Amino acid sequence: MGDAVLMFGIGATKAGTSWLFSYLEGHPECSMPPIKELGYFGLTQDKDYNWRIKKTRELVKELSEKLEWIAPEKEQAMKQRINTLRRWKKVLRQHDDGAVAYTEFMMREVEGAKLIADITPAYSMLPVSRLKQMAGLVAQTRFVYILRDPVDRLWSNIRMNAQRKSDNPELMRGYALAEVDEVLNGKHSQAYVRSDYAGGLETLEQAVPANKRKVLFYETLFSDDTIRDLCAFLGLSNHAARLNKRIHEGVPIKLDIARRNGLKKLLAPQYHAVEKRFQTLPAAWQDNMARV
Repeated sequence: MGDAVLMFGIGATKAGTSWLFSYLEGHPECSMPPIKELGYFGLTQDKDYNWRIKKTRELVKELSEKLEWIAPEKEQAMKQRINTLRRWKKVLRQHDDGAVAYTEFMMREVEGAKLIADITPAYSMLPVSRLKQMAGLVAQTRFVYILRDPVDRLWSNIRMNAQRKSDNPELMRGYALAEVDEVLNGKHSQAYVRSDYAGGLETLEQAVPANKRKVLFYETLFSDDTIRDLCAFLGLSNHAARLNKRIHEGVPIKLDIARRNGLKKLLAPQYHAVEKRFQTLPAAWQDNMARV
């Protein structure tokens, strides 16, 4: 397995993790898996693994059908991705092995590169014991946790949920505002659960040594200085990033002042928990905190 780094991107949802995956995928010293969110360590029951196996099988079928009309110069890369997905499916079927198959799969796929990454935002909600297990899989593990302004992140997450329900702008807006109202009224929301930076940071700090973890802010992610610092942390050479590129950018739905203020008050503990740890916060965070 050598000295290759196994990196875990653990959050948060709608905080630039897809952009980070794309950046690392284009880095000449990285070899990335065929799926961004492998999600392996969040699977706990047979039905969870079976669902993942089913989705992987469907993706293999979809890509295999594309081979019939894909450009010749892309055929080899497509075949390689299909074969990797088939190997991944076998890993999912061996889920009782204590993550041995997972580790062997990842370190095989690194293929002589310096780093491979599993970027699954939901990992930020895992317990200390699970993160400790992940941190000990290989000699060189790294954890990257991206934080985004709590209100902006939650609203983006909710808009994404609405977009999945309908592509009609008015219906999307209705779904999004209805979910905000549910959150404000205390109804369980997975999007809101993902807002628990205080819990995620505490768990990360308990499970992973300081030299193996790094917290970034979405608001300062897209800068040369941040990328240079991140590459140094991951043991990579600095590689230019497409800083203006955005991936899975949310639909532009306006959030009214009353609901926005409600979310600010609800998320005030998250602002204060992060401020306590990092002292200085990005301007957007400070502006929203001042209005709580």
